[in-house]
Amino acid sequence: MPTANVIGLVVLSLGFYVCGGLCIFKTKMLVAWAQKSYTNSGKFVRAYPFSNIVMKSWYPVYIRCAGIFIWLWALGIDYLVLFRGFR
Repeated sequence: MPTANVIGLVVLSLGFYVCGGLCIFKTKMLVAWAQKSYTNSGKFVRAYPFSNIVMKSWYPVYIRCAGIFIWLWALGIDYLVLFRGFR
């Protein structure tokens, strides 16, 4: 595998793993940031469908599940590229 492809894979994988880790381990920070952004937004942003999801009580669970999905996605990409020769 060429060096440029390896560097791209490493950067992509690290990005996925960091995002997933933030979603799983820093959930309170992400939820607080999203709720603050929602309350400071204007009526135009609040008019979008599903824009009030960040105010729901189950939103932290949703964020954690998204983090697990992101980690599984990164593992799948790494497996396909490294062990199956997916190009």
